[in-house]
Amino acid sequence: MLKLISLGELRKILGELREEFYFRRGLEKVPIGGALGRELAEDVKAMEASPRRHIASFDGYALRAEDSGSYPLRVIGRVYAGETGEAVLQKGEAVAIATGAYLPGGTDTVLRLEDARLENGLLRGLPLEPWTKVVRAGSNYKAGETVLRKRERVRPQEVGILAGLGLEEVAVYKRPRVAVFSTGDEICRGVLRDTNGPMAMAFLREWGCDPVFLGSVPDDLEGLKAKLLEGARYDAVVTSGGVSVGEKDYLLKAIEETGKVILHKVKTRPGKPLAVGIVQDKPVFSLPGKPTGAFVALELGVRSYFLGDSGRPIARARLGEEIKLSTKDTDAPDTVNILFVLRRDGTAIPMGYERSPIVLVPRGGLYNVSSIASSRRAAVADGYVVAVRDM
Repeated sequence: MLKLISLGELRKILGELREEFYFRRGLEKVPIGGALGRELAEDVKAMEASPRRHIASFDGYALRAEDSGSYPLRVIGRVYAGETGEAVLQKGEAVAIATGAYLPGGTDTVLRLEDARLENGLLRGLPLEPWTKVVRAGSNYKAGETVLRKRERVRPQEVGILAGLGLEEVAVYKRPRVAVFSTGDEICRGVLRDTNGPMAMAFLREWGCDPVFLGSVPDDLEGLKAKLLEGARYDAVVTSGGVSVGEKDYLLKAIEETGKVILHKVKTRPGKPLAVGIVQDKPVFSLPGKPTGAFVALELGVRSYFLGDSGRPIARARLGEEIKLSTKDTDAPDTVNILFVLRRDGTAIPMGYERSPIVLVPRGGLYNVSSIASSRRAAVADGYVVAVRDM
């Protein structure tokens, strides 16, 4: 078992687990309109070239590039988008053409309307190179070419590509079914409301999974082992609580006695007590009990197992306060501190300071990440700053 690893090491391990376990699911055919957010279960190849013929990319005149050095040219007609005419132009001829229309045979370039002068049916303009303002046949893809790769996640633009390929349905992996359960006597007895279970379920839905909540389990070793084995009937398991060093933190032992623990503790504050294991050949992700710790473990760790390398957008903003981190002597040099922030007029306001909903840090005082993270509201922010302690 690995202990107290860096965030980079965590993502490397989760990437290896993703390769080994994530795509073990079955596949199904879905209409292309229902493929959004799903992962392709096979390569998608083009049955024909796109576009099938050369297309004008501007309104103007289609002509032979070699004739553009010997204006005037005789304009003999007009071609609109959607027409399938097979006319072939001769030397010295041109046709008016609309954007999106097929180029007539014998032409290989388009003179833009803005660059053209038409007088008494005779066209004058600029010298042109072949294929100017032309989308060439097969430039999008050629017949037999792989257009989309197996395991790619389908975005709206890929839905458009699938439609352009003439497909009505596509093979995708079934949604991952993920078991979720929370632990702790305080939750089972109703002393504290469970917030981590619903949050984990929401994250999993956002990631395209089909989560199933298995309930809450008291701090009991045998009960935890039974729930882990129940969860192992699904594609993965996510738990919360019971993975720190408290007297009743039995979850690590439960994983060891039903499978194996791969790693325990990551150099992040909050989120340090994350554990990852394997039970009956299924990955188990055990989140810290502190809500903000569970958030960080999901957002900066577990997310990479389900979504690979895709990350959140990065925004730049000036911090609204000078922050002096309060670090522990026991912190590893490369410990990552997470500062939750609100964005206001281009400024990032740290949660815990004035102008944030929770005021816990006096002006000029040390910013204790752990204290801020004890507030559930700290993570209800616009984003977070990843700060690494000096090496």
